[in-house]
Amino acid sequence: MSERWKCQIKSGLPFGLLLPIFLGLLDWYGTSFSEAFFTLKFLITLLVFLFLGIFVIGYYNWREKRKTLEYNKQK
Repeated sequence: MSERWKCQIKSGLPFGLLLPIFLGLLDWYGTSFSEAFFTLKFLITLLVFLFLGIFVIGYYNWREKRKTLEYNKQK
């Protein structure tokens, strides 16, 4: 696996997992546990946030990491 994908997964996966769980906890306040976490809505939310976390946030962090490394090489 390339360094880019390792960085993207490492930085995007926590966002993609923690944010839907946090949103599920907020939903759990008004509903039952199974309605908050074991529904199709939660699964779709989880998949969307995983996609956004790995591909969008992960790519942005990888690009910033490359810029930082190139800037430090020039010094």
